[in-house]
Amino acid sequence: MTTYIEVAQALVSAGYLSEADIEAAADVLEDALIIADAEDVQDAASDDYSTQEDIVAKVENWVVDDANAGNNDDLEIDAAIIEGALEQEEIDKDIMVAAETEIAAAYLDAASALLAAELIDEANQQAVAAVIADIWSADDADQGS
Repeated sequence: MTTYIEVAQALVSAGYLSEADIEAAADVLEDALIIADAEDVQDAASDDYSTQEDIVAKVENWVVDDANAGNNDDLEIDAAIIEGALEQEEIDKDIMVAAETEIAAAYLDAASALLAAELIDEANQQAVAAVIADIWSADDADQGS
């Protein structure tokens, strides 16, 4: 898991923060970089999306079996299950997009907090948000999230 100190060090490496301000920046980030809930929601939606894909794949096999057996009633049930799973996939996609938007806003909020604490220059605010996003999301990728 990436620490706030590591994020601050990345900002130093990128030239947006002075070495002397690492501790102060880490403290600001700890208070301002609040994305755990959005990440949890995003992860749950992603997991559910995968589950729905598995359901569709499984039921598609049932469709073949039911069609071969002439089980028309079961074919209707199969179609309803697939339709429900596909609808849930769309809901999950929307949830993931909303969570990603919230996470992106949190990165910008964190950069804004660093600006308010006079630790970064206003001209670098967007770039700082991008560095925060890169270091934070790189850790998620390393963890398989």
